[in-house]
Amino acid sequence: EFEVFKSLEWCLFYIAAVVVFSTHMCLGWQKAVPAPSLDIPKRYHNKAIHVGYVMTAFIALIYISFPVYTHLWPMSPGAISPEAPLP
Repeated sequence: EFEVFKSLEWCLFYIAAVVVFSTHMCLGWQKAVPAPSLDIPKRYHNKAIHVGYVMTAFIALIYISFPVYTHLWPMSPGAISPEAPLP
């Protein structure tokens, strides 16, 4: 992963993919909350939608943090020796 995300282009592509997925998740959640099968009372729909947005943003930030970290800081040897570089 450290070799892949050393490239800024791959980092930006990955982050863009996470943003697209998060947008898709938010739009889908907005449509799913009013569904009768979830049985959420109508007065809580707005709150449930916003809770879903917050949870989606939190998960998206976790996914985005990995390529940002691997791009900005080199891999430290730690307990496992680094892999040989790819040709």
